[in-house]
Amino acid sequence: MMNESALFALFAALCYGIAPVFEKIGLQQAAPLAAVFVRAVITTVFAGVLLVMRAEVFPFVGWSVKTWLAIVASGVVGVLLAQVFYFAALRGGDVGSVAPIAGSYPLFACLLAAICLGERLTPGRVFGTVLIFLGILLLS
Repeated sequence: MMNESALFALFAALCYGIAPVFEKIGLQQAAPLAAVFVRAVITTVFAGVLLVMRAEVFPFVGWSVKTWLAIVASGVVGVLLAQVFYFAALRGGDVGSVAPIAGSYPLFACLLAAICLGERLTPGRVFGTVLIFLGILLLS
């Protein structure tokens, strides 16, 4: 049976697989930066509504400076920059080519997690990331 983390990861993958189709349609007219802005506004509004519905109106009040910096850096690198680059690639390329390349981030994540967080690079993780890379080559 699948554990909760794996199930959430599978749902994330499903959402990541659906989104590029909508993005490609929207980017036929919208510029990448404008699309990222609209997406960020909509995401912020929906996240705010969910926080209020869950009675978590100010969940970030007790965060440390380290937490704030990590979340802000994640937003700048993983949301703003990544989305602008991804939307620019998607606007000019095919979903079937762009999405697998953009989806190669686990290669970088595994390596950086080992370097920055001290996570172990087990043989299974190394083999899995090699398979991801080979799959990207085949799809591109």
